[in-house]
Amino acid sequence: MAFCLCRFILAALVIVFAWVHAPWSSIALTIVGALLVILALKRDFCCLAKKQT
Repeated sequence: MAFCLCRFILAALVIVFAWVHAPWSSIALTIVGALLVILALKRDFCCLAKKQT
């Protein structure tokens, strides 16, 4: 499986928003989670895929 920068950033955001105790953090977690689900369904899609040689 190729490295996908988008999925890496979204996963890091899930960790950050899980620790942030702000009123909007649950909304941000929901949005990021929905984006991760969409990327999981579209396995061949990655916004900035690192080129493998």
